[in-house]
Amino acid sequence: MAKQLRRYASFFEWFDKGRKELGVVEELLVSLNSAYGLGWRAPTLQKPDPPDCTCLTPSGDRVAIEVAEVVCEIATRLNAQGQSVVRNWQTGELRTHIAALLQEKDAKTYHGGPYNEIAVCLFTDEPYLIPSEVSQELCSTAFGPFVQINSVFLLFSYESNTETYPVLNLRAA
Repeated sequence: MAKQLRRYASFFEWFDKGRKELGVVEELLVSLNSAYGLGWRAPTLQKPDPPDCTCLTPSGDRVAIEVAEVVCEIATRLNAQGQSVVRNWQTGELRTHIAALLQEKDAKTYHGGPYNEIAVCLFTDEPYLIPSEVSQELCSTAFGPFVQINSVFLLFSYESNTETYPVLNLRAA
């Protein structure tokens, strides 16, 4: 039997986990280079992981990119069971959720280094997470402190009105 794609917050869903991670990182780099002019390029899957992917800076240094989805697991499960629910994130919940994801990523042992930088790409298709509102909520937050993570980005699903994948550069301490 063929694997079914998830119904809830499914914009970034792929049948293959590696292809999903690489696809997210490819869109991240396009958005980062457009919004912040980083010039990161050449995304590739890293085996063995972590990190999920790597890329190169303009000077040729390697960047490790660990990928994590910001999604409500309860809403995902309920939608898979046939219910139609959407998570309404309350003030502070997103910050707490992201902080927990980042602590988990910071505790990993990264293979294939050395890396000039370790970045985390968080991505989301949560319907009620609007980039401008999330930016207002998280703009004063510094996540961390981290032992390994240098930068954190939050990538949103495609917006047809702007023809972009909005991305936020979150502060990492």
